[in-house]
Amino acid sequence: MTPAIRRIRAEEGPSLRALRLRALADAPMAFGSTLAREEAFTEDVWRERAERGASGVDGVTFVAERDAHWLGITTGLTQDPDVPDDPRPELVGMFVRPEARGCGLGGALVDAVVGWARERSAGGLTLWVTATNTAALALYSRCGFRPTGERRPLDHSPAVASIRMVRDLL
Repeated sequence: MTPAIRRIRAEEGPSLRALRLRALADAPMAFGSTLAREEAFTEDVWRERAERGASGVDGVTFVAERDAHWLGITTGLTQDPDVPDDPRPELVGMFVRPEARGCGLGGALVDAVVGWARERSAGGLTLWVTATNTAALALYSRCGFRPTGERRPLDHSPAVASIRMVRDLL
């Protein structure tokens, strides 16, 4: 059975927490946050994140699911909070479980956020990716993203650079 890509539901905070913590444990250098930081979040934080992701107003969260088992996740934000003068939405928090990689889920999750951004009449979509994450760089390039030339250090590991990428949507 092919996994379905769908918007998170407001009541799925516990499932969101479980997959996000798995992502941070499996790929700690791929995210701007840490496992220790997010393990300390209260249930209210996870509930609020799920509710925001379900609403699609200020952001949206999509999950890849098969037989009620979450295989991947990504979020779209209305804009990059670190680049407030850029009106383009941002793709964040992309993760596909290792056992589900290589079968198109990453591209399908990106496409879901692209569709959401287009519904908002966005001219483009941005993201940050660690420069050492070759698999993610390859995925994003296949999905039409290109480097902008902007770089910044990863918050919790300043020796690792993140690069900004953009995809035009018009």
